Amino acid sequence: YGELQKAPPSFSTNYIGMNGLEPPFDDPKVRQALNFAINRAEIATLVLADLVTPAKGILPPGFPAYNPDLTGYEYDPEKARRLLNESSYGEDMENFPPIVLTVSGGFGASVGLDLEVITESWRKELGIVVEFQQTEFATYLQDLHKRRFQMFEIAWIADYPDPENFLDLLFYSESNNNHTLYNNPKVDELLVNARTEKDLDVRYELYRQAEQLIISDAPWIPLWHSGEQ
Repeated sequence: YGELQKAPPSFSTNYIGMNGLEPPFDDPKVRQALNFAINRAEIATLVLADLVTPAKGILPPGFPAYNPDLTGYEYDPEKARRLLNESSYGEDMENFPPIVLTVSGGFGASVGLDLEVITESWRKELGIVVEFQQTEFATYLQDLHKRRFQMFEIAWIADYPDPENFLDLLFYSESNNNHTLYNNPKVDELLVNARTEKDLDVRYELYRQAEQLIISDAPWIPLWHSGEQ
């Protein structure tokens, strides 16, 4: 009669991605505001029973090149409101572009409670209403690869323990898996240099710099890492 064990950590990150070419996500201040308006720690404890670790960035704890000093998004609703007001959409919230968050799941399946709490927080703190759209998983993946989503929620699980498998695969501007259409020439340069760098410490530092730039640009809303870290 063993005690209930927490799930072992898998190197995964749940996140909400935003298509940077579609309004209102073509303004980084809107993307940053949405990040600051979520209390990840509270949701992890109250909604998800501490079975997940709140994500500050892209790489999971314990993963090669993981950066414990990464500057992420603490819960700061005042800063979120300020950024939204400063954005190109903030002065005319009556005509704020509609947002649809696509999640995988069959018709009538319930949306995760964590996502409901997150979207409620956006409504309460920022006055931003987000609609849910559910798509069967096979169709969801096809549409994801065709860049059909304005906003989407999914988890990325590492195929192998190397930062390239997260950062290069998901954020290099010409990568097939760059589902947010993220494009930062400085990040591209860091990722290309990291591919051929022989010194592991130097290579990991290049990835840390790239990750910090990506997080600052906010194409993602990092949510959780699975299992106990």
